[in-house]
Amino acid sequence: MSPITALAAQLSHPRHPVVATCFALGGLLIAAPVSAISYGVYDSRALAMGGAATAIGTHAQAAFYNPALLAFHNREEEEGRDGRVYLPSLIVQVSDGAQDAVDAVEDELDIQLSNAVNQFNSAPLQTSAGLVRDVATDLRDLLDDISDDDLSVDSFVGINISEPSNGEGGSFYVGSRVIAGGVANVSDEDRALLEDYIESMGRVAAGEDPGSVAADYPQLIDTNGQLIDPTETLTSNADVNALVISEWGMAMAKQFEWFGQAVAIGVTPKLMRVDAFRDTADFNDNLGSVDEAEDEFKDTQETHLAFNADFGIATTLAEHYRISLTVKDAFKKTFSTKQQPDPITGETPERDITLSSRARIGLGYVSENFTLGLDYDLSESTPMAEEAGIQELALGAEYRLFDSLALRVGYRNDQTGLRDNLISSGIGYRWKRFVIDAAYASGGDYRGGGLQIGWTF
Repeated sequence: MSPITALAAQLSHPRHPVVATCFALGGLLIAAPVSAISYGVYDSRALAMGGAATAIGTHAQAAFYNPALLAFHNREEEEGRDGRVYLPSLIVQVSDGAQDAVDAVEDELDIQLSNAVNQFNSAPLQTSAGLVRDVATDLRDLLDDISDDDLSVDSFVGINISEPSNGEGGSFYVGSRVIAGGVANVSDEDRALLEDYIESMGRVAAGEDPGSVAADYPQLIDTNGQLIDPTETLTSNADVNALVISEWGMAMAKQFEWFGQAVAIGVTPKLMRVDAFRDTADFNDNLGSVDEAEDEFKDTQETHLAFNADFGIATTLAEHYRISLTVKDAFKKTFSTKQQPDPITGETPERDITLSSRARIGLGYVSENFTLGLDYDLSESTPMAEEAGIQELALGAEYRLFDSLALRVGYRNDQTGLRDNLISSGIGYRWKRFVIDAAYASGGDYRGGGLQIGWTF
């Protein structure tokens, strides 16, 4: 089985229920280079506003982005219906490269090529040669696409309950974030070999004598005069990794006076269950089906329980201006995966996945009808495996109409220059106690969508 088939199987057929939900949604929404763990987008309002939420987020968003925001409230609980319940909140962000991998498993091009070679060896005709040429062309093009594209998914599903009070507040959430991707290592030798098959079989399909063509391409013929199956010698592979981070968190915040200035401080302690996966798939795995590839990836799963916390601080200046500083997952964690010993050396490889802390500063302007915010990662995030780091700048704006309709736009930029900019938009609507938010983001080969439904209390 090819690394494409294995990678697609591992990206598109997970058995963890939360993973399955998120990937199924991704298939509906898409018509990143594989990413390090970003600060994260956990709700539709933030997705629509480019990910900017640490300074301008609402109390309903505070548990995910900055717990200190829970304290920006000036009424007692019983004086207004400012509490929120969101059930569910769904976010899916997927690269086009991941969709290419999913398409690959559906097409099974490596299996098609093997079958075409066998058919040509049984009957070396122009039609069978044309079939080998066509499938080899499709496989070459797919390898080129995957080697140039990002293969990544970043999704979240959860529920959230928040209750602000006068100068303080609390929030509880349960959710799972799925971060998955792969780096395809496509060799120049494989490209050259497929080109030889395309050219040689193209000549046979055009009517040239198979014997004379074989004399020009002796490397494609075995000692019995048969066309060699190229899938047995291709060396390309893919490094695939995934984290399923399930969290139970409770955020709390309090506002204090410091030299006459109101300052809010918040913390979100949380219990984490982390399922870590990491595998290397190549053409020589001797896997006969998608299910076998999926099972091999699942065999690398290692489940960890860990404690972590998010911290935030924020202040409001001149009534409308906010400044915030937050740290997400303050305690660095390294998670091991299960690996089998190398059949030749006997050594067991160490393929760990790292979850590092991410610090972000936020600036914002918040008024009754208009909100504008900017978030900036203070440093490049540490890769969780072999992928490139990420450092985001997020800009978002919201305009409210008639207290019931919110229009939102956003922009997200990776400061490393390795990823395309994202443009996003969305709406929020409230009718009596019912609230709904929807968002869509797009940029380069990356797509994202979000939906959340809730009510006030």
